[in-house]
Amino acid sequence: MTTYAQPTYPVSSSNEGLMGKWTDIFRSDVLVHVGIMGSIIAGTFQAYLKDRFAGPIPYALSDGAFILAVAAWFGTLAIRREPIRGPGATPIFIVAIILVPAFYLLHPGAPLLVRLAGLRGWSMFPVAGLMALTVIRNAAQLRAYIGLVLILCTITAIYGIMQYAAGPEIVAAVGNLAIERHGSSIYYTIGHSGLTGFRAYSTFTFPAPFASMMGFGILLATGIALSKNRALPIRWFTAALIPLFFMGITVSGTRATLINVLFGLLVVAWFRRITVAQLLLIPVALVAFYFGSIVTAGRILARYQTLLVQEGLLWTYLAAPVVTAARYLSSDPLGLGLGRTGIGVPFAITSAMPADYFVFTDGDIGRAAVELGIVGVILLAFVVFGLIRYIPLAARTLMGTSSEDVSLGVAPLVIAAAVFLLIGSPFSSVPHGIIWWFFFGALLKLAMDRQTSLLQPATAPTAPPGDT
Repeated sequence: MTTYAQPTYPVSSSNEGLMGKWTDIFRSDVLVHVGIMGSIIAGTFQAYLKDRFAGPIPYALSDGAFILAVAAWFGTLAIRREPIRGPGATPIFIVAIILVPAFYLLHPGAPLLVRLAGLRGWSMFPVAGLMALTVIRNAAQLRAYIGLVLILCTITAIYGIMQYAAGPEIVAAVGNLAIERHGSSIYYTIGHSGLTGFRAYSTFTFPAPFASMMGFGILLATGIALSKNRALPIRWFTAALIPLFFMGITVSGTRATLINVLFGLLVVAWFRRITVAQLLLIPVALVAFYFGSIVTAGRILARYQTLLVQEGLLWTYLAAPVVTAARYLSSDPLGLGLGRTGIGVPFAITSAMPADYFVFTDGDIGRAAVELGIVGVILLAFVVFGLIRYIPLAARTLMGTSSEDVSLGVAPLVIAAAVFLLIGSPFSSVPHGIIWWFFFGALLKLAMDRQTSLLQPATAPTAPPGDT
């Protein structure tokens, strides 16, 4: 049996007073949980606000809530003198991922504001992983976060579908700022006709982050629907959300997320093996695609078909970020500097720079190579090969326990998103980066607590008075 903690670790006394309900987030580390949840909520609607209010306020809402959570977390660590522990060298790896990019502030490759924005994209979100390793006390608290994400996914899915039905006129109705910010990313060419189609982006800047959020929702809902320890009405309700989220992906026209979700569902099947309940998800997905075909008149589904029928397109799609990374590693092995891909850099700053200043690339692997060079590629290798390897072990530890629903949803999400770094940026955007890192740390924490409780020696019975 793989262990996540040494036998000398005691069971934390901070679990006292918890009720095993989602409201436990208000019984322990309240400011930390409120700050993280507030940051996730503000991050989900950040782009919606930015379309309507220029300036730093939309960024300040999400970042400010997260900074509040970090400050409260540091305070509780100092008061409790509680160590940050994790399997293997996990905390050290995360700290390295946070601190190493900070040295690139000395790199003269970009203006200071661009470097600071790029550093935020690298170093801010991994802190959520360290926080989860200390503030998550039971599965009920993590269920509160899963419930929050599912609520946000439902809202953004409905809004995205309505947005698609309204068409591109909805962008013009918001104003010139929205038209300039979203640009050509919300359009696509329909086959060889030369005509353009509209892609929904919901409350996000581009269609891809919207689709990624839908992917998170599908995997989390699948975990609950297939779990044996949740009430049947809850399982049916979450299963009913899956077609809605699939429709969200459909109207976004994002092909990469479809690949990512299919991979995540394979991970679910790997953990649970093939069951009748999993096979029932197939008609659920077919219903989603059927309604998606009706809503989009088949146009976006035809866009998905190009991945299969157009020779070499899928391989080109997957290889493009790797080719970009290889090209810049050969020319600038130490990178161009923080923020040079424009990922995480506010629109006001990017629009003020020359048109060819930023190197736009898909995937975190492209961002790592362009901004940090070989150092960035090594950091991503730490994440994929040094950290993700613990997630399947954690999932196996929690299977068959009262935390099985959490494991079935969170573990595939974390694994699939990490693989997605080839063609996406799950680690650098809001709220995805916060969600990914927090879920990563939370799942490890639950597995460690499970192993620690199993390793505790049984209390010897007390001898009756007078016995010798």
